[in-house]
Order: sequence, then structure tokens, then C-alpha cells
Amino acid sequence: MEGNTDLRAIRSRKLIEHALLDILKNQGIKELTVKNLSQQAGINRGTFYLHYKDIYDLIEQTEWMRGLLDIFEPIQLGDLFKHSDERSPFPAFAEAFRYLQHHASFFKAVFHPSAPIEFRERLQYLVGTRLYESLKKDHPDSSWSDQPAGYIIAYLGTGQFGLIQHWFITGRTLPPDEIAMMLTRFIRHSPCLSPHFSES
Repeated sequence: MEGNTDLRAIRSRKLIEHALLDILKNQGIKELTVKNLSQQAGINRGTFYLHYKDIYDLIEQTEWMRGLLDIFEPIQLGDLFKHSDERSPFPAFAEAFRYLQHHASFFKAVFHPSAPIEFRERLQYLVGTRLYESLKKDHPDSSWSDQPAGYIIAYLGTGQFGLIQHWFITGRTLPPDEIAMMLTRFIRHSPCLSPHFSES
């Protein structure tokens, strides 16, 4: 009986993810609502809420978003400042942008300017939090640690989000490694970060 329940749950999630991709591809993220998604997937709203808290939770739980966040998760900014090759990007950033390129049909919609502001803020927070946690781990006693965490997270998250969004808006004309190199330089020479790492 439990196996049947698990299979139903897997089937429902697959239907929801397929509907998500279809709406993002054909209608855009502005039309992504629980009502539209449920109709597209052929399920009722109750079934959706059995698996996800809301639309944002759904997107955060997709394999594509989890894959991107898994790349950012282990990034140590201290390693970035020790990355001595000025002509190549920090490897984790290069991996992230190649991943974004490979799954461009999904991420192009997610980073579209028409995305609801609540979703943009959640994405910025997710990315900013991961970099902030890296900073805390590498330099717990740095002067920036006296500043309110929310502002540091906003600074870090907004920068990364804005760069990725602009890359998609401009049609990804720069290759992934080139935009990763740009991000490497921006963070390495950030007035908020570089003094603390250069002291170590």
C-alpha cells in the first residue's frame, strides 16, 4: 500500500513538473499560478499543496534549481581569492554558468524580468545566503561580520542575480566561461570583500 502511495506521489510530481515546463515555455512565468498549473497537470489544487507550499517552493525544488544551488553550496570565497590564474574563471562559477546554459529553457523563464518580485527576492536570498555562509565560515572575525546579516546577503545576492538576469536578457551572447570570468573579477575586486581576504 505504501508503495502505491509513493508511486502516486512520484506521478503527481512528474505531472506538476511537466506542466511547469510547459507553462514557462509557452506562456511565461507571469502565467505560472497554482490554478493554471493544476489545470495543465490535470490535478486538483489540493494535490498540488500536498507536495509544495506554493509556486516558489515548487521552483526551488525542481531538479534544475537544486542542481544550480548544489553548485553554489560548496563554494568557498577564500578559494576564489587564492585562484591565481587571472586568465581563467573560478572553476565553480564556470560550472554554474555552463549549467545555466545547458538548462537555458528553464532558467531563461525563471530569470525573466516579468517574474514576480517575490520570486526574484527569494532567488536573490538563496544565492546570497550561500555566499554569506561561506564568508562566515572562512572569516568569522572580519569587520563585515558586525554588519546586519540581511544587508550583506542582499548585497551578495542582488549582484549575482543581476548578472545572471542580464546575461539571459541579452541573449547569452557571452560564452559561459567569459561571464564566469567577469563574475570572478567582480567578486575578487569587490570593496566589500577583497580587503578581508587579501589580509589572510
